[in-house]
Amino acid sequence: MKPPVSQRRVARTPLDKLERYYHQAQRYAWDVDSLGWDEHPLVPRADADRWRVFWKSVIDQQLQADRLAVEAATKLLLRVQEREAKLYYGTMVQDEARHLEGWTRLADPLPETGDEDPYLEQMGQMVMDGETLEEQVVTFQVIFEGLAIDAFRDIARSAEATVLGAMADQLVRDDSIHHNSGVAYAEHLLDDASPALKKHVSGVLKEFAPLYIEHARWRPPARSWLARRMKARDEAQLERNKHTVNEAVTDLGLDPPYDL
Repeated sequence: MKPPVSQRRVARTPLDKLERYYHQAQRYAWDVDSLGWDEHPLVPRADADRWRVFWKSVIDQQLQADRLAVEAATKLLLRVQEREAKLYYGTMVQDEARHLEGWTRLADPLPETGDEDPYLEQMGQMVMDGETLEEQVVTFQVIFEGLAIDAFRDIARSAEATVLGAMADQLVRDDSIHHNSGVAYAEHLLDDASPALKKHVSGVLKEFAPLYIEHARWRPPARSWLARRMKARDEAQLERNKHTVNEAVTDLGLDPPYDL
């Protein structure tokens, strides 16, 4: 027997979900000063030059990503029309700015590496130059931020009891909210989208897909010695990520970007 209507879970529309993520983002907002700067080392093995350079290259890549993320989130905030979207993207801009502050403070005391990921830059430019709101949300939040969650989990596990590890822990939660909110908003945007619009977004994803592969495989010189040892593991993770992307976009009624 079904429970009375008053006891059943009320189905949420995508915009209802987006407003829920707005409240979650407010509730879980954190302060960069809370990461334990005076209690913990910045990075693991901070007393070894080789590892300081290694972890600095990881931080530099995240700093590069969050510079792009601040711009992308700001562009989305200025572009969206719905009340729920305006509320949510206001909090997302604050999140990305906080992440940028954290990465900057982590990077400043560590040695310079001077390496930037060219494929990450190209992906960021594609998001920024996106013709439609739909393609910006799907490439940035559904795909890129969704795939970043496992990467931050790996950093958190590898950098326990450090400021870097505490930062990665916070970003797992933040990017989970960013990704899920992007899925909800994409559902809203694509619900009544024309076949032509869906075809356009699917075409953009086909262009985005090989850039993501190059980004996932790119390693700066500071990490090349470890990348050789981790190549098989990294390739297996890349294959899992391709399946994840295909599943996420087909759930939205789009064509899968990877031929598997």
